[in-house]
Amino acid sequence: MTDEECRELGIMTEKEMDEMNKRLERVEEAGIADTQKYFDRIHDKLFALNSLLIAGYFAVIAIRKDVPSWSIIVPLINSGFLLLIDYRMMVRARIQASITTVNEKQRDRYGSIINNTNLFSLLSIWSTIAVVVVFVYFILS
Repeated sequence: MTDEECRELGIMTEKEMDEMNKRLERVEEAGIADTQKYFDRIHDKLFALNSLLIAGYFAVIAIRKDVPSWSIIVPLINSGFLLLIDYRMMVRARIQASITTVNEKQRDRYGSIINNTNLFSLLSIWSTIAVVVVFVYFILS
């Protein structure tokens, strides 16, 4: 079928279908990049909140004598977890920057990091919520 016949029947030509597929691939790549940006933004906000909570824990420990001083470990552990997530994101970006030249082992590691990103992000949200809950408990007790 020629391009002219396709147009008369209202069917996309081969060239138009190829262009549409290329546009969809670009949209898909932009979507992946946006998803990674949003994960980074979420982690940045959680890290900032955790930093405020560390200051809050220090204040509660200084003001209230019944709050144990070891409780500062709670937000510090969460901070370490958030740093681990940032490190994993950095490793992902480093491998992604040279994805065409890395070996198979590195590509497998990249896939593992990508596959676990959602899980680590969810865990970071829940761990920060736990730090907030413990903080509120110390304030209200």
